[in-house]
Amino acid sequence: MNNTHPVSKPRRQILAQALFHPRALAVTLESDPRWGYPAALIILTTVVLDLLALPLFLRALPQMAPSGLSPEMVAELVERSRILKPTQILLSPFGLLAKWAITAFLLRLMATLMNRPVHFRKLLALVVYANVVHLLETVTKNLLLWSGYVATGAIDLNPPVGVDALVHPSGVVGSTLLRYANPFEVWFLAVLIRGVASLAGTTSVRGTAIVLPTWGFWLAADLALALVREILTRQLGI
Repeated sequence: MNNTHPVSKPRRQILAQALFHPRALAVTLESDPRWGYPAALIILTTVVLDLLALPLFLRALPQMAPSGLSPEMVAELVERSRILKPTQILLSPFGLLAKWAITAFLLRLMATLMNRPVHFRKLLALVVYANVVHLLETVTKNLLLWSGYVATGAIDLNPPVGVDALVHPSGVVGSTLLRYANPFEVWFLAVLIRGVASLAGTTSVRGTAIVLPTWGFWLAADLALALVREILTRQLGI
């Protein structure tokens, strides 16, 4: 008795589909919803880039510290960061995995509400592959960080790659919103929308209706976190 199995495509070919042909990616994920390769690529590259940028972070930390801190407090802050920041970087993969799983769960929930249920594993694989776009954004920002440091000695740990390069709002809400207004985020949404639409067997309009509420959830969470940080800073009086 002969058992036929679908021939797996090379992982690099599937990565290319994720970036440029999300509908073809969705077709691949129907029979091969594995996501270990892109997850490892994203996690390892992100951790390595963050560790390489760690010396710049520590060097810029005194200038980033809230005004009003004494030199002793700033020195203590830097010393604690030398210990805590590497640990935070090494633990960050768990945060990424949790975010991808929550995103896939929310997408599945929205698709089910629209009577277009999709298997969770396929959505999770799609989310991970779509995040290769965010990996490209991370690489671009690190290139800008290091090129700016080499050229001018200035350290911008979050260099702008979108509208925030042209507009500089003073409020935390405006700056957070503008961080999302960049070509990589549009690219990510396009991949996710077209991929979800194909997996759900529906139109791009309905795919957008499934994806945007989930994307809006993370935007709202980012805004809330930024506001909490600002409020705590003001209450501490620093």
